[in-house]
Amino acid sequence: MVDREHPRCVAFFAYIKFPLRKRHGKNSKHPLIMNIHYIFWSRLTRGCPMPRLTKKETRIKLRDALVAEVVENGISALNVAGIVTRAKVSAGTVYVHFENKDDMLRQVYMELKADFHSAITENQGATDSAQLVRDMWFAMFDFVRTRPQDFLFLDYASAAKILSPEQQEITDKYAAEIAALLKRGVDDATLADLDTSLLSLLLVAPAMQLARSAVLSGQAIPETLIEQTFERVWLSIAK
Repeated sequence: MVDREHPRCVAFFAYIKFPLRKRHGKNSKHPLIMNIHYIFWSRLTRGCPMPRLTKKETRIKLRDALVAEVVENGISALNVAGIVTRAKVSAGTVYVHFENKDDMLRQVYMELKADFHSAITENQGATDSAQLVRDMWFAMFDFVRTRPQDFLFLDYASAAKILSPEQQEITDKYAAEIAALLKRGVDDATLADLDTSLLSLLLVAPAMQLARSAVLSGQAIPETLIEQTFERVWLSIAK
């Protein structure tokens, strides 16, 4: 899209249109205008810069391209060329934001992991353990429903063991916080007396399957299916 507010564009359009409108009327479709538009459009586009993305917007494009590449092709096949092609940026742009492909993987993973953890623990202050688990579940599904590719990326990247020791320590703390919340439900007899890792698996596995289905089909997850799934999961973890 041409930036018509750019001074060169303003001047050009004024030059070609004003005299013709004066002679042929405001709504005239004079052949000369049509011919100028057709013949010189590419030249005009080169002369009038496209609106520039901010640094933040460019980084988001790179992040989304990385996620899509991993979900579609796997981490082992990931390369910078595929990322920049999908993001429609130059290869050098990657190195403005990241040191290399591995740094990009790690940084994107940590950003999305923090988003996910924040979403599912937002109501951790709830005193009713049953309500707490329900809130965590539906917050997780809101994330899955609105960001299925991000959810799958987190799963794939976690299995690939890509993090530095310092980053792994942060994600271990996230896991410990979730385990503590589930343990609270076990202790007050809301949840079955199961290991917290098993409780977490029973909660997350259905979400993972629905996320895969949403990505492959391109269809949103119906609200009724989410409700039905929670009911069945609750039967497997409740006391």
